[in-house]
Amino acid sequence: MPSKKYIIQKKEGEESPISVESIERREEMLWISNERAKPDAFPPCIKAILSRTPEGRGRHRTAAILASFLGQAGYGRDEARRIWSGAACAEERIFEEWFSRMHCPKCRALQRTGRGYPDPGIADLDLCHPDELCPSFEGPVEYACRLMSEEDRERGSLTPIKTRYFVWILDWSSGKEGAIEISEKEKETLQALLEEKAAGRDMMLVYKKARVRGRLRPCFSLRHQEEPRRQILSDLIRRQILSDLI
Repeated sequence: MPSKKYIIQKKEGEESPISVESIERREEMLWISNERAKPDAFPPCIKAILSRTPEGRGRHRTAAILASFLGQAGYGRDEARRIWSGAACAEERIFEEWFSRMHCPKCRALQRTGRGYPDPGIADLDLCHPDELCPSFEGPVEYACRLMSEEDRERGSLTPIKTRYFVWILDWSSGKEGAIEISEKEKETLQALLEEKAAGRDMMLVYKKARVRGRLRPCFSLRHQEEPRRQILSDLIRRQILSDLI
């Protein structure tokens, strides 16, 4: 994944003419232990989740954490579901969405105060009580499987869980280069627009962020080149006026 400094940030509705440099496909991989971690090797937070009252506050968060932990710690689906069902009071879909499909959160994420599912922070649930081993490991899976080096990871295997797409662009309004993460459907839409742009003249690709089903998503469209050029000129004039006033 590109470093945060290369991720293009835009406010909702703010449009920019762009040039597409490349579209990258990357497979997100999940490490899964070849051997089942023994329960007595579980970290304090996982033991606390297993021993708490299932109906308690934050049950969806703890259900997700437990499912992802069991998936990476080498447990088969049937045994993991049996353990999970006895300790979680949540919809079955959470198990299906997190078991062997999501990374178990690291300690840094778990130690934050959660804002509700799917935020993994559990500091407000009083479940994180580090022992003398905890500082040596990044997270629950590393603790249970004793992963302290890259060599230790040879005791497991990597499986693809998600395909991610990044489009590298030049933002004409700022002069900056960077990346935007897009979905597969958004990639297909963008490729169709690029083909249309290549077939026509005086067309420019425009990028903005807009709400789709309540979530901010990247949106692309084609405009006649004069429209973005006028907007860029207007922005430059406005910035110059503000600079003179200061």
